[in-house]
Amino acid sequence: MHPHSARTLTATVLDDRVHLSFQIGFADGITLFSRRGSEPDFSPFAEDDPSPVVDARPKLDLGQPETRVYRAVLRYSSSENRQFSNEVRLTLP
Repeated sequence: MHPHSARTLTATVLDDRVHLSFQIGFADGITLFSRRGSEPDFSPFAEDDPSPVVDARPKLDLGQPETRVYRAVLRYSSSENRQFSNEVRLTLP
């Protein structure tokens, strides 16, 4: 993995919420991105929150399982380094 990318992004589902954990090392900050359900693109949803970050957003369709994909970008000197972390994919029941 690139030395300036987020080292490891992990996620677990607890009580219908996604808990994301990560390490930023010497970076100045982090931006977390997600893609929910049928969304075609990633969008930022959290920035500079300490680990773990809880994604408590409701599912797009409350009656159906929803796949979510997460990734992160570390920032150095307030600019993103454009090296994405690993992607984490999980399904909310």
